[in-house]
Amino acid sequence: MSVRVNYSISPRTIVSGPVQYSSGAEAISSSIRFRWEYTPGSDLFVVYSEGRDTSLPHERARLANRSIALKFTKLFRF
Repeated sequence: MSVRVNYSISPRTIVSGPVQYSSGAEAISSSIRFRWEYTPGSDLFVVYSEGRDTSLPHERARLANRSIALKFTKLFRF
């Protein structure tokens, strides 16, 4: 099962967040992605992700992993 939310702050700034559940792996994963196009063709991305284990009954989902990533792209025109 998967759910995705997108929110446009402006035409050049977007926040999105998918949440996915895998019944086979008994895990839930989610992330929040911030994208800013500071000039046409050039972007800055910040992504926060985490995964949780839901296999233990009667307990909260245990944190399995967590990460943050930063990506910067620049379009060069000659």
